[in-house]
Amino acid sequence: MKQTVLITGAHSFIAGYVRKKLEPDYIVKFLTRNPTSENEFAWDLGNRTIEKDALTGVDYIIHLSGSKFNDGTPFTEERKKLVYDSRVGAARFLKEQLLASDQKLKAFISASAIGYYSFNDKANEIDEDGEKAIGFAADLCEAWESTADSFKVDGIASRVCKIRVPYVLGPEKGVFSSYVNHVMANPEIAEQDNSTVVSWNHIEDMAGIFAFAVQHDLDGVYNAVAPQPASLGDIYKAIANNVHGLDYKLQPFNGKHLVSRKIIDAGYTFKFPEIQQAVNAILVNQPGIDHASIKI
Repeated sequence: MKQTVLITGAHSFIAGYVRKKLEPDYIVKFLTRNPTSENEFAWDLGNRTIEKDALTGVDYIIHLSGSKFNDGTPFTEERKKLVYDSRVGAARFLKEQLLASDQKLKAFISASAIGYYSFNDKANEIDEDGEKAIGFAADLCEAWESTADSFKVDGIASRVCKIRVPYVLGPEKGVFSSYVNHVMANPEIAEQDNSTVVSWNHIEDMAGIFAFAVQHDLDGVYNAVAPQPASLGDIYKAIANNVHGLDYKLQPFNGKHLVSRKIIDAGYTFKFPEIQQAVNAILVNQPGIDHASIKI
């Protein structure tokens, strides 16, 4: 009999890809404010309501919900509260519902973010024990993860996995389209000194890690960054190589960066470990781009 996975944030960028990874072997349900299909269930965090049977039979929860951190509006105290409540508050609400019905989970798997890190560590390679930053983003991540841990502390979930999400690169949404637009508008941008590290992952691997956490009994916190770090300049060069037929040689990044050894040691194999490979895979079917060469 198939086990059931409930995913919050039904219409998020990552959720659709996670769904594809899990549906062959699991029953997948979603929580969303606006259900559009029979496997989607309504919840309203403002009114603290959830549709009947949304949690019925659920073995795993993947918690992906969260109002966008940067949506173009001023980052006011009201906006911060929405960002916090849609992540931390949402998890607490789910825990209350499960406690009320005395329901147990095999695992609670929660997104977190690389906003946790200060990048002030002495070592260039920063693992999951890296130094916490100061400020709202880091405090949010700490509360996000602490709330996830409470599912185990309170006896609701046998396992709790926290996945620290970086910039996610994919064809439909996210920051990648802005990178492409910059290169298309100004090819010379690839020549500029953009040495700031960009902690990144391809959407297929990002979704793959969440699915892997369900399938392989992961517990604890994991960096979900691609194995080979890249600077912003590297990303521009990789895009320019693809869309303009250039031949920039990408050198190994030597600055401070996050590492993903823990998830690799757990057995996950990245499909797109290198930035050039990831960029080519994303752009291969994109309309309006005259590809000079595609090598995936």
